[in-house]
Amino acid sequence: MTTRTAINEYTLERLKYDPKKGRIERFDPPMPGHGTFGVRVNKTCKSFILLYSFHGRPRRLTLGNYPDLSLSAARTRAAKAIELLKQGIDPGQQKVVELVEYRSSPTFAEAVESYLVWAQANKKSWAEDERMLRREFVPHLGDMKIRDVVRKQVLALLDEKARTAPVQANRLLAVIRKMFNFCVEREIIDATPLVQMKHVAKESPRERSLNRHELVWFLNRLTESTLTQSTRFALLLSLMLAQRSGRIVEMRWVDIDLDDAIWDRSGKFEKNNNPVAIPLSEDVMGILNYLRERQVQKVVALNPERWASSRVPPGPGQFVFPGRLPVKPQTQPSLNRAMRRFYDDYVKDAARVQEDALLRVADGYPRPTVHDLRRTATTHMSSKGLGKDARSRILNHKDLSVDAIYDRYAYFDEKSVALTEWHEFLRGLLRREFGDVDWVEFYGRRMEAVKSDQCSEG
Repeated sequence: MTTRTAINEYTLERLKYDPKKGRIERFDPPMPGHGTFGVRVNKTCKSFILLYSFHGRPRRLTLGNYPDLSLSAARTRAAKAIELLKQGIDPGQQKVVELVEYRSSPTFAEAVESYLVWAQANKKSWAEDERMLRREFVPHLGDMKIRDVVRKQVLALLDEKARTAPVQANRLLAVIRKMFNFCVEREIIDATPLVQMKHVAKESPRERSLNRHELVWFLNRLTESTLTQSTRFALLLSLMLAQRSGRIVEMRWVDIDLDDAIWDRSGKFEKNNNPVAIPLSEDVMGILNYLRERQVQKVVALNPERWASSRVPPGPGQFVFPGRLPVKPQTQPSLNRAMRRFYDDYVKDAARVQEDALLRVADGYPRPTVHDLRRTATTHMSSKGLGKDARSRILNHKDLSVDAIYDRYAYFDEKSVALTEWHEFLRGLLRREFGDVDWVEFYGRRMEAVKSDQCSEG
C-alpha cells in the first residue's frame, strides 16, 4: 500500500509494520524533477528513501534508517542527492562509489605503515617515530579507518600521556601530526584533524647538570649488577664523550680508527647532517679495546672449531653496543630506563639519601637523565676555559657555514685537550671513591667477576 501525504515527526513515529498489510511506504507530495522523498516501513526497520529518475529510468535511493537518522537529516541527504542529480550525477551510483572508497580506505594501522616506509627513507629519526606510533597510538586507533579518526580521540591519548610525561606528550603530537600531514599529501585523507593543535603540555628548558657529588653518585650507580655490560659502558661514554646518547648506542666499529684514536662520523648519521671527528683519549681507547676484545671472544665461543683453524681472527660485529640482535644497535630508550631505575631505587632508601646528603639528587631537582650527562661534560669543560667554537664542535651543534660542513677536523687539538682533561677529572673521582683502579678494571673485569659469582650462587 502506497500513501502520498506530507511526512512529519508525528506521523513518522506512528508508522508501524502490520504483518497483514506487509511493507508500507509513505511519501511527500511529488516534486517534478526533484524526486520524491518518503519512508519505507518493513518488518525490521524504518528507512528513508528517495525516488528519482536518471536518464528516463526510475531509481530508488536508501538514505538511512530511523531513528539513527533523524527526519531533518534525511531531508538534508535527499537535498544533496538532488543537487548531484542536477549536475548529471546519479546519486545512487555516487553512494556506491563512496561506499567502495570507504571500504577500501586504509585503517590507521595501515596508514602508519605507509608513513613509516616514507620516513625510513627520509627521516633519520624514523625508528623513534615507529616506536611512538606503534606503542602509543596503534593499540588504540589501529583498527579504525584513518578517515574516521577525530581530533578528540587523539587529544584524549595525548592528555593521558601528559599527566606523567608532558614533554613526551608533545613529542607524540609532533609525530602523529607529521603522519596525518603525510596522509593529506598522499591523498589518503582529505584533511588532517590536527590543524592548529597546540602543545598539550608546557615545557620548561632543562638546565640540569651534575655537580661533583652527583658525579660520584652516578659512578656508584654504574656498579648496579642489574646493568648489562653494554648499558654500563654506553652510559659511561655518554658522560665521557659529551655526545648525544642516540649516537653513542649506534657507534660502529667501522667509524673508529683505533690506530689514530679518532671517532669519525659521516654527516648522514648525524641529527643535523654535519660530519664530526671526535678525538679519543687513552681512557676511552682502553674501554673500546676491551669491548672489542670481549665481542671477538663471544664470536669465537659460538663456533670454536671454525676459528681454531682460521689464520684470520673474526671481526667484533657491526656495533660497539649491539642490541638483542647483533645486526641492530642497543636502543637509546634503554639508557633512559636505566637512569630512571638509578633514581627510583636510590630515593626509596631514605636513610641512604640522608646519609649521602645528596639533596640535589633526591629532592628539589629534576631527576637526572642521559642528556644531562652531555650537559654536565660541556659545563665542566667550559668552566676550564673551553671556547664556544670548540665546544660547539664537540657537541656537533648545527652550523651551516662551509667550514663546518667540510672541515670535520676543525678545532681538533682543542677538542682533544678539553676531552682529555675532562677524562682525567673523572678518573680522579673514580680513584678517590674506589681506589687505584681504571675504567676497564673496575666496570669491566670486576663486574664480570661479580656476575659470574652471582650465577654460581644461583
